[in-house]
Amino acid sequence: MSDLMNIGLTGLRTSRNNLTVTGHNISNIDTPGYSRQRAVQITNPPFGTGAGYLGTGARTQTIQRIVDQFTINQVRVDTSRMKDNEAYLRNASELDNLLANENSALGTALNRFFEGVQSAANDPLSRPARELVFSQADSVSQRFKSAQARLSDQNNNINTQLRTYSSRVNELAVGIGEINREIKIYQGTQNQPPNDLFDRRDELLRQLSEIVEVDVFEQDALDINVFIGSGIPLIVGENVNKLEAVPGEFDKSRYDVNLVDARGNRVNINSSITGGSMGGVMRYRTDTLDPALNEMGRIALVFAGEFNNQHRGGIDLNGDQGGDFFRDINTPEFMLDRIPGLQRHAPAGVWLNPDALNRLPAGEFMIRETVNGLVLSEAPEGRRLGTFTDMAQMNTFLEQNYGFRVTDGQAGNPPADMNPAVFAQQLERGLLISPVRIGASQLERSPELSNTNKIALSGIAWDENNAGTARLRFDGLYSDAGAAGIQQPLNLDVLGLTGAEISVDPAAGNPPVAGDFILTGFPAGSTVTGYDNDGQLIIQLGAGPQELRMDVSGGARAGDSWVLEGRAGGKNATALGLLQQAKLIERQADGRGGASLGETYSMLVEKVGIRTSESRTATEVSQAVLNQSIAMRESTSGVNMDEEAANLIRFQQAYQASTQVIAAAQRMFDTLLSAVGR
Repeated sequence: MSDLMNIGLTGLRTSRNNLTVTGHNISNIDTPGYSRQRAVQITNPPFGTGAGYLGTGARTQTIQRIVDQFTINQVRVDTSRMKDNEAYLRNASELDNLLANENSALGTALNRFFEGVQSAANDPLSRPARELVFSQADSVSQRFKSAQARLSDQNNNINTQLRTYSSRVNELAVGIGEINREIKIYQGTQNQPPNDLFDRRDELLRQLSEIVEVDVFEQDALDINVFIGSGIPLIVGENVNKLEAVPGEFDKSRYDVNLVDARGNRVNINSSITGGSMGGVMRYRTDTLDPALNEMGRIALVFAGEFNNQHRGGIDLNGDQGGDFFRDINTPEFMLDRIPGLQRHAPAGVWLNPDALNRLPAGEFMIRETVNGLVLSEAPEGRRLGTFTDMAQMNTFLEQNYGFRVTDGQAGNPPADMNPAVFAQQLERGLLISPVRIGASQLERSPELSNTNKIALSGIAWDENNAGTARLRFDGLYSDAGAAGIQQPLNLDVLGLTGAEISVDPAAGNPPVAGDFILTGFPAGSTVTGYDNDGQLIIQLGAGPQELRMDVSGGARAGDSWVLEGRAGGKNATALGLLQQAKLIERQADGRGGASLGETYSMLVEKVGIRTSESRTATEVSQAVLNQSIAMRESTSGVNMDEEAANLIRFQQAYQASTQVIAAAQRMFDTLLSAVGR
């Protein structure tokens, strides 16, 4: 009877455990990361009798956690991929909307500006037309600056996100480390797996995978090592490292992410962060935001530089030679800003060759000083371009291939080379060179262009019907056209189509070419004297102590003519307008290839649009894959309410049956007592 009583009691205990586990499952049906549990019931050891072995009831061996580790790992992987694509899409969509928006698009502003220039070319004396050029210039400048500011704001937002993600990673790492210690304690005390702690740890790992790619390796039956990104050790044994997002070593405006160990040692892990929201943000900054900033900066600098070059070749309403229309692209301030890692007023800068703007790259470079010399490579982690013995050799390479030099930041054309000895410490770590990154913020009308009279719309023109290939270039304009006011000769250079100077040796039997020149705008009393190639006087107009001399040679033919325009001419304005379609960017030395300003901007918009579309598709696909992985996990580990309700009834009935066993044993015992008591 006592055996029967004990058997009934074991049944009560096992049924109670089953009911407890079932209730626990039902209570946690909405708990994130919870895996359903099951009480594993086994028989107690039997005892032998002459008739055989008799059972002694049942007991609960363990509480089993129903999981498929492969499915859990797959959910982490798919979560990381989806969050990566989602973060990339969120940021790329903002940039795509900015570039493609009609009200903020740079292409629209450029088109309106050149339309204003063309209107001024049609009526150079019109003050409203000139004011329109001013207005559109200010508009395009503001549009570039606004776009630069928006992208800078997005860069700052990325910095904020990196700080937030780093803090969250640290919180999760500490939480996982604490759970590891708790698991050891509970496992050691009860010699049973603490299932709820395992669930909590897996849920923290899943949350970690939302931020960055996670790899988990079991160190033993209880401990795990956690690596993030491309093998970054976050948790190894009981050691928990942390992340920090701080202003960049080479560019304070772009945050770096460092791994910090328990001893305070720091390692830059920018290139090792993959997956999750943090990986998506870093990928977006590297693949899309930085290239967009560089391309917009390049467009702005080439636009300003080439427009200035052409504008300086014209004549304004005052009869003066044109100056810079936009601010000089090589002011000391601008040059220094192209090396973001240096302090203000440092004796260094990046000088852009105004005659080689077609070679400007939409990228960045890193200079490091080694025992072998100065090493130049593409930034941030690009290919090595060469090793140079000194700065002069490197600058020769840079100017020939990329159209810029690293200088001392002072005035000059070009300025003196940068002195590496002054920056030995920076060069040992690395010096970031950003020739065009902030170019859009530097576009503004020149302060010297104080009124519309100074817009140089007139210039030198040649007859469109000229049979020769020569053209005129001059090295100076004089506001005082009187003979006595001219203190030096006015030189006219004849250039071939390639830009090379040309001299003519007439063939035997042919007379020297005589050209017809029409000079307008000279006041009465001016002296104009012309000579042929032999130095013989061929024309002299007016009289006076000084002479205006023009030497013409080259591919001119009889009947060709050139005109030095007066203020009413608009040939320079026409040339300025033609810059809209000119292949100014990445044009080869022989004039082939290249793209116009508008084409370059359109390609940027198209590239960003394509990447945004691709990321949207990738996000949708990765979300669908993640949903499948979650459904697979739920089918294995999720709590099914119908199943648990059925188990509840079954275990209740088993509990009631066990009470009947105990009751039967009690009645047998009472019967025995009654029989003995008689």
